[in-house]
Amino acid sequence: MAWSFALNAECGGRETHARDLARHFDGFPSRIFSDGGSGWWCGIAPEEPGGKGIASAEDATAMTAAGRRLYWLLRTAPPVYRYALAGVDTDKFRTYAELMAENDLTRFPGLVVSEDIWAATGKRAAFSDFAPGYRWIPYRGEAYTAPR
Repeated sequence: MAWSFALNAECGGRETHARDLARHFDGFPSRIFSDGGSGWWCGIAPEEPGGKGIASAEDATAMTAAGRRLYWLLRTAPPVYRYALAGVDTDKFRTYAELMAENDLTRFPGLVVSEDIWAATGKRAAFSDFAPGYRWIPYRGEAYTAPR
């Protein structure tokens, strides 16, 4: 069973913002895509030492290390995204409308949201500072492995 591990960030209605974010992660495989609504996304796939991708990772430790590396780079990214999440199949995460309708964003460890989204969803104390203009639920890492 292949899992797709990546950091995916929703960049609003401008494809150029998603491309700007991809350029920030220069050297990492990226994918720009639309969610079919009002959102453009930038997906960043991590790589293990030696250039091997984690597209079908089975090791929670490798995925956690890659996730931490991607979040570290996201901290210095241009402020062109509205929210981001690293993990397995996060390219299927919520559209902006779905995210805003979500009752409890704290159930998504690693979720990074703009200050505007944080304020609009209740300024929950579980979110802490991430980067200027952003808050997050700290990333705990991956705790599972793929079925063999």
